[in-house]
Amino acid sequence: MVINDVLFNCELSDILDEVDAQRSIYGLSPFKKRRNSGKDIQVCCPYHNDKRPSAGIRKSDGMFHCFGCGETHTLYELISYVFERYDDILGKFGWQWLLKNFATMQVEDRKPIELNITRGQKEIAEQTYVSEEELDSYRYYHSYWAKRGITDERIIEFFDLGFDKATNSITFPVRDIEGRTLFVARRSVQTKFFNYPEGVVKPLYGLYELYHSSIVSGSRNGVAVIVCESMIDCLRLWQNNRPAVALNGLGNDLQMKQLRELPCRKLILATDNDKAGQSARQKIKQSIKNKIITEVKIPDGCKDIGDCTDEQIQNLEEYF
Repeated sequence: MVINDVLFNCELSDILDEVDAQRSIYGLSPFKKRRNSGKDIQVCCPYHNDKRPSAGIRKSDGMFHCFGCGETHTLYELISYVFERYDDILGKFGWQWLLKNFATMQVEDRKPIELNITRGQKEIAEQTYVSEEELDSYRYYHSYWAKRGITDERIIEFFDLGFDKATNSITFPVRDIEGRTLFVARRSVQTKFFNYPEGVVKPLYGLYELYHSSIVSGSRNGVAVIVCESMIDCLRLWQNNRPAVALNGLGNDLQMKQLRELPCRKLILATDNDKAGQSARQKIKQSIKNKIITEVKIPDGCKDIGDCTDEQIQNLEEYF
């Protein structure tokens, strides 16, 4: 199954079995009562006093929805909840639990960034950056870019896209506003496996490019910025002269802060055409109050921006 573009080499039932096994130490088996139901596994909802399975978990990506109480969550948010991490509303514990127990591989082993923030004191943290020598080792062209509709060499150069021969993956340097590379994200050219270094907090992808683009610099307050989910979507938008940033997920607190600080008056939401994408749009609308926010309709037959033709991207329709 694939969650947030990460391939987990297991079935949903295997994950639920492991949750039950680990919780059984405390006399709990949250998913003991369950049954297969086509594309879903039906379970008793842990969010209310459920005696019979009234909730479904989608086998393909783990999205949870209870038809009784209406709760809807990602699999990692659900896991955080059943492990009684009630303050972890973003599911950070659940995501790390999934990676630890079921991720197929760890492409890059990087020491997590540790922040020591004390009220009234400066942040004490040693931020490391990816060296130019490492980036230079990835600067190869791969046919995967054309396969995904990214054919403009200026975009490939601007975003410093590359290919890592050691892992057979395309590379996406993720940079801060100053242009320093925080980490390198990878995507296998053979599978849908997507990898981030362990422990990183994902900023908006495309932030450096946005602040240093001639498209934006000439009109700091007038340019609208499109917010999408994946880096591929972001690159396709840029290729069509549509400044964009990518969440690579549903949006975290850092990304919400960065969206509020973007040099624009208007955000155009173009997340995927599914429940997760709708959840991301709702979160942004609730978190961002200092900008005009519109949405785009993903064209019929397309699940996301990456599925659209260049003509469709150029003619995206907005609505409030």
